[in-house]
Amino acid sequence: MSAADESATPDVMPAFTGLKVLELAQGVAAPYCGMLLAQHGADVTKIEPIGYGDWSRGLGRRRGDFSSESIVLNRGKNSLALDLKKPEGRDLAFRLATQADVVIENYRPGVTERLGLDYEAVRAKNPSVVYASVTGFGPIGPRRNHPATDTVMQGYTGFMSINRDAAGIPRRVNMLAIDVSTGLYLSQAVSAALYRRAVHGVGQHIRTSLLECAMAFQESRIVEYALEGPGVKAVGAPVGTFETADGYLSLNARRDNHFEALCKLLERTEWLADERFGSEQSRLSHAEALNALVEPLIKAQPTRYWADILSSADILHAPVFDYGDLMEDEQVREIQAITWSQIEGLGSMPAARLPGLPPPPDRPETAQPPRVGQQGRAVLSAAGLSDAEIAGLVESGAAALPD
Repeated sequence: MSAADESATPDVMPAFTGLKVLELAQGVAAPYCGMLLAQHGADVTKIEPIGYGDWSRGLGRRRGDFSSESIVLNRGKNSLALDLKKPEGRDLAFRLATQADVVIENYRPGVTERLGLDYEAVRAKNPSVVYASVTGFGPIGPRRNHPATDTVMQGYTGFMSINRDAAGIPRRVNMLAIDVSTGLYLSQAVSAALYRRAVHGVGQHIRTSLLECAMAFQESRIVEYALEGPGVKAVGAPVGTFETADGYLSLNARRDNHFEALCKLLERTEWLADERFGSEQSRLSHAEALNALVEPLIKAQPTRYWADILSSADILHAPVFDYGDLMEDEQVREIQAITWSQIEGLGSMPAARLPGLPPPPDRPETAQPPRVGQQGRAVLSAAGLSDAEIAGLVESGAAALPD
């Protein structure tokens, strides 16, 4: 079981130390919220199916009980493997829910009611519980029972429409952006509900969906659509990804002072007298033409050259790194944005430092993801079950403990 360092002082003790969280969730969005709570000190118990475990363990290539996604999503949690199809498994899950400060679930509408684990049932025994429900399309409406994933929502909510390739075809962003942003929004809502409970003594049922979170995440683009109509709009010029002699450069010189500095660096001061480029708004209107002028000049020199001279002129830019470049970067190392932790069966794995928290080595248990059911016995004992009761659950097939 996870526990706060007894020597921690109040000013460094994680904010959610002592908070009990039950995670009845699979996949990415809701489990990401659970991971964030665990990183802030909460004791998070994740219930997952016996055997294969949470399906996030099979996202991408699975290595034993882990995938790259599940390593991140389950850091710092306790895993309990239960069969919720069995009455004994459901009864145990309900018992844990009545002991929890926070319950997180992401079943389709109506499933928790069938399992007897819905908010009203839990609240009857645990009135101050903060109960967070995530669905795909929401609890009502014609699509309420439709399956929803990050890929589905990237298409449905317009996210792909603003990410087009050179041929104009909408493309999926190659990470779980909607799922992760949903987990972030949910953790914020849970934190606010816990503050409300601390001040007013009442619990709350938080309801959200991938659909709502995806729209909140893209709100400025939705407003832009209302103002300007469809189509991918430039935010300024020269702005974009430009090919260099040996890679790519992200450049943003849309502001007047930055554009003037860029013109001098490129030895193209005549652009400053061109009425098409005389102001930020006029450059925006002629973005395609201006970017076309800049492209061959950037391509003539390597990325390092541009990084050096653009930095000296204080112009917004960045080399386009891959993750190997990023993890070797001096700045990343200096601020300990990436640390390394030993994962059973996998060796040393990178761990990103979460904003506002110390590097994971300061609390090494928070960097560790569990195997399926790894903390089952400890979780059950802490819930008040005797050795005989635990053995009975295992014998009935309602719970499974690791070898």
